[in-house]
Order: sequence, then C-alpha cells, then structure tokens
Amino acid sequence: MGTSSTLGGGYLFGLPVGFVADSIGATIGATAAFLLGRTIGKPYVISKLKDYPKFQAVAIAIQRSGFKIVLLLRLVPLLPFNMLNYLLSVTPVGIVEYMLASWLGMMPITFALVYVGTTLKDIADVTHGWSEVSTSRWLSEAPFIKLEP
Repeated sequence: MGTSSTLGGGYLFGLPVGFVADSIGATIGATAAFLLGRTIGKPYVISKLKDYPKFQAVAIAIQRSGFKIVLLLRLVPLLPFNMLNYLLSVTPVGIVEYMLASWLGMMPITFALVYVGTTLKDIADVTHGWSEVSTSRWLSEAPFIKLEP
C-alpha cells in the first residue's frame, strides 16, 4: 500500500479500522509481490540483483535468521518496500516467516500514517499535493506535538 492509501484509510475509517485494514492490505500486497517474484518474475528479479551487490549478505543472513532479518528490514527500510518484496522473493525465507515478519515490521509506519490520516481535514490533502507538504508543517499541525517557534 502506498502512503496516500494509508493516509486515506485513516481519514476515511479512523484509527482502529483504518489501521487493521491497511495493515492487512499492506501484508497481502507485499505477499503478492513476493509470490510474483518467486514464480514468474524470478528471472527478472535475479537480473536486478546485480544492482544491489550488498544484498548477497542479506540473503546469507536470511539463511540463518529469516524471520528476524525480514522484520528488521521492515522496521528500518533500507530499500523501498516494493523493491524489498521482490529481492526477498529470491532468498530462502519461507512464505509464512515472510508474511508474519512483514506484517509485524510494517505495523509502526502503518500506524503512524493511519494516525496522520485521521488528523487530515479534507480528503484532498491525501490525493492532491501531499508530497508538497513539508515535514515541519505536518509536525507542527499534529495534535500530539507542539513545536516552539
């Protein structure tokens, strides 16, 4: 799921329902990409590995601790989630480990984005110009943070 849809989930459904829906949706989307990369997209993904030479170390670490490495990669995203889905598909991590670690690891950012979505005044904030909103602006408008001028 993208940032806009996660923010929209918070705006439209509120925190509890938006969080659950976005969390499940993000996990299903990540799993679909993983399965695509593991099956018909495998030759393409393998050809892209040359662009990420350090990913070989990740693949080796996954052989030892698949769940933990996937969880850490989700918590501290060193690569965009979409690229990570495909790259992880050619590692030995099992599908159940991948799904559970991805679900748990994506929870903090999903929760944060859904929460921000609940604070939006208009759905247009999600669909138009969100990328132009500065971090300092949304932090100053967030109800839980007060910035001193």
